[in-house]
Amino acid sequence: MGKIIGVVGGGQLGKMLFEAGSPANVKYVFLEKTTDCPASLVCSNQVLGSLQDATQINILATTADVLTYEIEHVNADALALLEKEGTPVFPKPAVLSIIQDKGLQKQYYADHKVATLEFKLATTDNLAESVAAWNEDKFVLKHRKGGYDGKGVQLLNKQKFNNLHTAKDESLASEYGYVLEKLANDAVEISVIVAVAQDGSTTTYPPCEMVFDPRSNLMDYLIAPSSLNDTANRECELLALKAVKAFDSPGLFAVELFVEATGGMYVNEIAPRPHNSGHHTIESCYTSQYEQLNRILLGQPLGSTALVKPAATCNIIGPQNVHGIYQLANLDDVLAMEGVYIHMYGKTTTSPDRKLGHFTVLADTRTEVVRKMEKVKSILTVIGV
Repeated sequence: MGKIIGVVGGGQLGKMLFEAGSPANVKYVFLEKTTDCPASLVCSNQVLGSLQDATQINILATTADVLTYEIEHVNADALALLEKEGTPVFPKPAVLSIIQDKGLQKQYYADHKVATLEFKLATTDNLAESVAAWNEDKFVLKHRKGGYDGKGVQLLNKQKFNNLHTAKDESLASEYGYVLEKLANDAVEISVIVAVAQDGSTTTYPPCEMVFDPRSNLMDYLIAPSSLNDTANRECELLALKAVKAFDSPGLFAVELFVEATGGMYVNEIAPRPHNSGHHTIESCYTSQYEQLNRILLGQPLGSTALVKPAATCNIIGPQNVHGIYQLANLDDVLAMEGVYIHMYGKTTTSPDRKLGHFTVLADTRTEVVRKMEKVKSILTVIGV
C-alpha cells in the first residue's frame, strides 16, 4: 500500500494536487472546516476542522504518512510539534514560520544576502514616525501577518498614508506590525518555481512574467516564457535557488521577483506551496507543479520542468457587480478554440475579487499566446444567474 498524503487545507490548490496524483493512485486526506470545499469534489477523505486547530491537525497526522499545506495561514506550531515527534512535514514548519511573517521573510533575505528591496520594520506605535522618516515619498506598506490575495499590501505616498492614519482607516489595522518597503522602479514581476527533493536535488521551472490588477493587487495573468532575455532568465533562476537554499527543506517554492529595467533583481516574497503563477504548468510543462509536489512528498525523483509550449494563464475573478450564484458566459465559444483549458475551482457562489478559476492557453509562439489569451479574456465573463 502506498503512502497517504495529508494536506492542511482543502482549497483549489489541494484540489489540483489531488487531480495530479489521481493517475498514479496516490491517496490523500485533507483538513478543512467545510465539507463543500473545492478539494471535496475529488477527495472524500476529510478531517473536518479549522486549519488552526492543533487537535484536528493531530488527527490528520494519524491518518497520513507525510503532511503538507496548501495555504500559509495554518497552525505552524502544531506542525512543528508533529515534526519533532517524527511526522514528516514538507516544507518544514520552520520555513512556514518565516513565510507567515513578512518581517521575518525580509530579515531572512537580509541575513542570507539574498537581494531584496530596501525595507524597514514598524509597529503600530511607531508607524507614523517610520513613514515620516522614510527616504522617499512613495513606498509599499505590508502587514507582517494575515495578508493574502493582495490584501494587506498598499502602494502609498506619505500624504495618502497621513490621510488614512488620521482617519484611523481600517486598512491600516494590524496587531503584528508592518513592513515598509521601497517601491520597485520600472520593474517586471517574475515568478520562478523551485522544487527541492528529499535527497536535496533541485530544479527550477522557466521564469514566467506576471501582470497584476492595479486595483485588487491580484495576479491578472501570466505569460511563460517571460519577456526577459536568456541571461536575465538564468539570473532569476539562480537568485530563486539562492533564496530557497538556506531553508534547507524539501518542498515546492514559488519565488516572486522584481526585475528592474536598469537590471536590478530582487526577491519580493516566497510561497512555500503550489502557486497561482504555476497553474500553467498543468498543460505547458512535462511535469506540473502539482505532480512535482507529489513526487517530493513521496520521496520520488523530480520530473522535467521543460516548457512544452509557450503558455498564458489568466485568473477568472468575481466581478464587482455580481454576487451569489453565477455562470460563465460564452463558454461554448471558448471551448471551441484550440489550446484553451478551463479550470473551475468548485466554488458555487461569487463575490467581488473572489478567485473562481483560471484558464490557460497554449500556442506555438509567445506572440500568439498573448493574442489568444486576450481574445478569451474579452469574451469569457462571469454573470449572475
